[in-house]
Amino acid sequence: MTEHAWHLRPLAAEDCDELGRVHMAVWRETYAGLMPADYLAGLSDERCADTWREVVARRDVTGSGGARTLVVVDGEGDLAGFGSAGPSRDEDAPTAWELYAVNLTSRVRGTGVADRLFDDLVGARAATLWVVEGNARAQAFYRRRGFVDEGGRDVHPATGTPEMRMIRRA
Repeated sequence: MTEHAWHLRPLAAEDCDELGRVHMAVWRETYAGLMPADYLAGLSDERCADTWREVVARRDVTGSGGARTLVVVDGEGDLAGFGSAGPSRDEDAPTAWELYAVNLTSRVRGTGVADRLFDDLVGARAATLWVVEGNARAQAFYRRRGFVDEGGRDVHPATGTPEMRMIRRA
């Protein structure tokens, strides 16, 4: 499917069940070999959908401080990924804006949709992001978009998987 067959739109309450399934499928595929297999096997589509419902409810009540989540849909309306960004969550944030996630199913990768998501969520502003250290594909994408290793390190709380913070200055 070409780039033009994919559409971006804001996350809506009715997307949460499907997004829970898509989000966990992307994690199982992307992080295989990077995170423990038992952790990935235990991911719950339903718990993830519940988390997305909380995001929608919080956004509807508080406006979420400018945070945005866009879903990627095909011509039939099926979800194939999402992206999220908003105010930095880090106490020592070197920028005010953070790209929280760009998660795409394999059928949409390489179509240009990741670039569209990035442009809509981050644009030309300075931003940070966290990426699993072994996720070479994501790191290459972010480097192409002007990000460099900022030096910040952390671990994914549930697995101990090393993460690195990347930054792009405006």
